[in-house]
Amino acid sequence: MLWRLVKLPFSVLMVLSKGMLALLFVLALVLTALVVINDSVSASLSGLADAILPDLSVRARQERLLAAETERADSEARRADAAVAASADLKERNAGLMQNNDALTATNTALKQQGDTLTQANAALTAENKSLQAQAAKAVVNYQGRTIPAAEAVAEATRRMADRLAAGATRGIAAAPGEAVPFFGIPVIAAAGAQSLQDDCAALHDLHGLDVAFNPDTALSENGVCELAMPDAAALWSAVRADAPGLWQKLAARFDGLPQLALPDWWRAMLNLGDGLLTPMPQVSAKP
Repeated sequence: MLWRLVKLPFSVLMVLSKGMLALLFVLALVLTALVVINDSVSASLSGLADAILPDLSVRARQERLLAAETERADSEARRADAAVAASADLKERNAGLMQNNDALTATNTALKQQGDTLTQANAALTAENKSLQAQAAKAVVNYQGRTIPAAEAVAEATRRMADRLAAGATRGIAAAPGEAVPFFGIPVIAAAGAQSLQDDCAALHDLHGLDVAFNPDTALSENGVCELAMPDAAALWSAVRADAPGLWQKLAARFDGLPQLALPDWWRAMLNLGDGLLTPMPQVSAKP
């Protein structure tokens, strides 16, 4: 009896356990069926929603989100590629600029060295020039029998020649109208020519003195001009009376633009008149 009492709860539990297991199995089957039905219904509803409202469906939204993310990822990839390309281009340009900078630096260094060399050479030439100037200032020459500084000899000869040239030009301008006076201009021509020849001889003498002073072994001769002689007025008048056409022809070999000489019929009478006016021949000389 006691044993039955003890066994009874276990028997009840066994009976209940079998029922519970059966119930649980049935519930599991029901839940599985519901899940399958729910997935099928959800798929059907989703497909129906996609067909009716494609823009509002979950799948469409997910696809749009996926497409947007894909596009954004592609855009980021393109931007990354562009950044990489730009970086490579900048790197290449930077390398080129660095090469150019190195070349310019080398050129600048070379130019600076050349400038330093030229500066040194210029300084050396300046010093040499000053030395030569100092030597030249101290140099003396034998000028026309006198030992004087070279600069003084050049200045003296130049001053004398300049004075003679100025005086000769003034004298020539003053004598031109007098030379143009018929008959009476002949002595003026002779005197002006003689003085001009004398000035030329003096200038040659000064130049010869300088040449001897600086080049004593190779000096040129002062002969030439000083050996010439200006015909006097009587000789000039005699030459005109003897052969005026011949004289005019000789002048044409030395001067351009001379008119043709055509002697008039009264030419011989004019010569006779000149003889009367120029006898005796006036003796004219240029003033210093």
